[in-house]
Amino acid sequence: MKSYGVPIDPFVPQPSSAYPRRHVEATKEPHFPPVTNGLDYLVSVVELLEGKGEDASARDLKYAVLHLAAGAEVLLKARLQMEHWSLVFAHPGQATREALEDGSLISCGPEETRQRLTNIVGITFAKREKAALTELSHSRNALMHYGLVGTRANARTITSTTAEVLNFLVPFVEEHILYELDPPELEIAAQEMARIRGGLRHIAGYVEERLKDLAPLLGPARSRTVQCPACTQWALVVSPHDAARIGAYRPHEVKCLFCDLVMTADAAADEYASVALGAPRDVIYECTKCAEELLVTGVETAAERGRLVDFCFGCTTVFHSSQQCQRCGALTRPGEDHHCPFTRVRARGAATAKSGLAAGE
Repeated sequence: MKSYGVPIDPFVPQPSSAYPRRHVEATKEPHFPPVTNGLDYLVSVVELLEGKGEDASARDLKYAVLHLAAGAEVLLKARLQMEHWSLVFAHPGQATREALEDGSLISCGPEETRQRLTNIVGITFAKREKAALTELSHSRNALMHYGLVGTRANARTITSTTAEVLNFLVPFVEEHILYELDPPELEIAAQEMARIRGGLRHIAGYVEERLKDLAPLLGPARSRTVQCPACTQWALVVSPHDAARIGAYRPHEVKCLFCDLVMTADAAADEYASVALGAPRDVIYECTKCAEELLVTGVETAAERGRLVDFCFGCTTVFHSSQQCQRCGALTRPGEDHHCPFTRVRARGAATAKSGLAAGE
């Protein structure tokens, strides 16, 4: 494949010195069709972050978030346009070519874009990919409309999310976009992809090295470690509360060892249910061991990835065979005594009715 300068293999990462001058750097005309536009945003991201690790500046991180969010949105919508150009409109029935080309259209949002890619094009997204894209979108909205504060204002969270989204976007472009392009645009895209892969190695490498450093701490705690809702790493460690204080208020810490996010057990259960499972409060029950309302159903722990369990964010107990009472909704385990309040009320009512009938006779 011919390139602008040095021949390159678009599927093999290159050392930085091997990269030729990019097409968008060699021309003065700001012609950016969708795929070229999206990939240029991603090149900007790797230029901002590659090789910097924790030395990346606040400004580097800010524009990495903005450019990555823009690139992800443009590339996902580019694939929708390949299916049909009207699909990027919020209301496809009102789509016009003029509105698309002059930028006056009201387009569909990130979540709706993913839904259309799945429902219409047949492209599925893993739970972890959706979580990373959602986190990126929230950070981008915060920066655009207010500012970045709170738990998202964290360098490690941003770097982790960046690596996660890039790790999704690179194969997405390879599998669903590149070979839909005509030869001239494919040539430019292949050059951009080589640059992106090279930078991603350094960004992902930082994440991997940090996780290796944390392995001695994370290893023994795998049974009580879950995926962090902020940085998406399997590093949110739940420390069991003091058994002597069960029933009392316990503000014990739940901490992500990767991004240093710290929460109480209550906040961690709520956040995990809302972000990781998309079901706020609907999956939180009273734990049958510690009697605290901190048991979350449908959780994956680092020790049992791929298997859903019920996990208590208070006492860190893992339940594998919980059952839900059909009357009161409480969770129980096989062989465990469960005194359903509705059963007792119903039994008393039946007994009263029976005694009344006897008296009437």
